[in-house]
Amino acid sequence: MNVDTEKKKNFRVEQSREKLKISSLMLEKELYNDSIIYSYLSMFYAVRILLIDDGQDSDDHNKILELVEEYYSPNGWTELDIVDILHNARTFKEMLENDDGIRVSQTQAVHFNSNAEKILNEVLKNKANYL
Repeated sequence: MNVDTEKKKNFRVEQSREKLKISSLMLEKELYNDSIIYSYLSMFYAVRILLIDDGQDSDDHNKILELVEEYYSPNGWTELDIVDILHNARTFKEMLENDDGIRVSQTQAVHFNSNAEKILNEVLKNKANYL
């Protein structure tokens, strides 16, 4: 693995961890909408880690969702339904960003935060040899 690829992967890991930490802080402050947004961002950066080797990394959320469906669905390397979790998180995030009146529950925010942590851990566990 070349040095630039390794640096990029490490950067994405740190981005995912940072967003997960912020999501957890938002939970503590009872800012549940913000927590869900940061949980989604943590997931977004985590799934991008595995796309770097194929030169498929992108800042475009739609493209990443398409690539996630291509790379994660058929591989069967995890029991975690990463595609479904990421789609649900994105839908929730967009709903929150487009409607200021929506308020989510603590239970919902904890659920998304937990999913973000699961995805990051699964990516790191199953693909440690790529990092």
